[in-house]
Amino acid sequence: MFRLYFILLGALLMGTQVHAARAPMMTVPALGKASANVEAVYMLNGDIISGKFLKFDPKVGLVWEANNIQPAIQIDPAGIDRVTFNSTTSVQSGLSRVLLANGDSISCQVDLLDAERVVMSKTPAGQLELKRSHLKSIVPATTGSGRIVYAGPVSDKEWVFGTSKKANGNVPFAAKPSGNGKFAFNANAITSTGSGATAGREVEFPDKALIEFDLDWSTQGRNSSYFSLNVNLFTDNLKSPSNGNAYALKLSQTGANLARQSKEGEDFVSDRLGANARVNLTGIGARARFSLRANKKARTFFLSINGVQVANWKDKEAFAGKGKGLLFSSRAPYPIKISNIRISEWNGNKPVASVDANFRPKQDTVRMLNGDTLTGAITRIQDGRVRIKSSFGEVGVPWVNSSLILFANANQGDANQQKQKGLVRATLKGAGNLDFALISWEDGKLEVDSPAFGRVTLNGAMVESLTFNTKSKRNKAGKELTKKELKKLQREKEKGRGNLPPLPDPKR
Repeated sequence: MFRLYFILLGALLMGTQVHAARAPMMTVPALGKASANVEAVYMLNGDIISGKFLKFDPKVGLVWEANNIQPAIQIDPAGIDRVTFNSTTSVQSGLSRVLLANGDSISCQVDLLDAERVVMSKTPAGQLELKRSHLKSIVPATTGSGRIVYAGPVSDKEWVFGTSKKANGNVPFAAKPSGNGKFAFNANAITSTGSGATAGREVEFPDKALIEFDLDWSTQGRNSSYFSLNVNLFTDNLKSPSNGNAYALKLSQTGANLARQSKEGEDFVSDRLGANARVNLTGIGARARFSLRANKKARTFFLSINGVQVANWKDKEAFAGKGKGLLFSSRAPYPIKISNIRISEWNGNKPVASVDANFRPKQDTVRMLNGDTLTGAITRIQDGRVRIKSSFGEVGVPWVNSSLILFANANQGDANQQKQKGLVRATLKGAGNLDFALISWEDGKLEVDSPAFGRVTLNGAMVESLTFNTKSKRNKAGKELTKKELKKLQREKEKGRGNLPPLPDPKR
């Protein structure tokens, strides 16, 4: 009896220790609700209308060309959840990230900052100017990438496509297993049809490499989907994810881990490096940007998702990769889309965490690449220098040595935005997010009124999605309207009936 008691007590204590040692579940911010797979209008009642955006006019609302339906449909913005766009515009690299007090963020080049204003260029609206009091923080471009060795995909000729029937992975809900999935090139992306799909190519990896890509795992007609993706790096085998000297990054909605693969005798052996990173991606939509920083000499690896570092690993043995291959392998039966792949030189510095960039200090703060910080009052940013008046005098910090700049008095933007209602939230392709009143959108140009920037014109090609009625409740049914239902909706609309809210009278 006593023996059984001690056995049970020991098992309980061991279970407690294991649970205590388990890494906490991490969450990351969403990139936005844009889907790279479909251009569609998502209604508040759960209906989905796929097709093509034509224009937005304040008198008639959203003008939308539904698939195989003529004439175009006019949709009242009061009934819209969001609109997603399938843009193939490339993202400009080497830009800094500016965060505002109202929650907006924008990628740009910072040209000037003084006591009153901030002047930026290379934005989706060209040159912009705003009051300094709107500014929360700046993440200088120096913390990003250097020379780009690959950006794509741009053609199917540069990739090796295949199938690995050993690539099936476990999925959290019932689905028919399939080991004959295929990747295919389409519109500057590679899209898989199911489990077992592989796509690889050779890359000249720098000794310090930053490997980045966007992953979209949305499935049309489903509220949620699942992905399981292997990414083999420095591999010498582009045809098999398991038979190659490489590092294998394994990603899913709930975790990430990295393993070294090496040949021992006639077999390949896989050894995981460190613990599995527990990540929660279930609440951020169905899209994320993954960034892996790899240092060959130090054999260290840092993984970030949507700009937040979630894991770091170190290989204590000799570098396992013996090739120049980059290989993607889908391990789930649901489709995925990989785009905006970029491999570049990395300067060796860790990425800035989202929580750090949103911190509100009591004094202006400049954090340098070596970890040192200066506090005081920033007087000017211009010509590659940040001037800050500290307790021991005014000093000039080279922009290239700065990793994060924080501002103490970022508060006016919050008050200004709270006074305005009916703002639309835009997710910009690789350029952040902005809230504004949408005045019109036609011929690729958006006329908007921003609480921070005032009235400006945005490049429509940089917009991934627009979210309307941000404070309204959403219906999660996700029902896609059929051709027959769309025709019925159009007929009822012409008779003054239908499910869509009536358009406002432009004379009022």
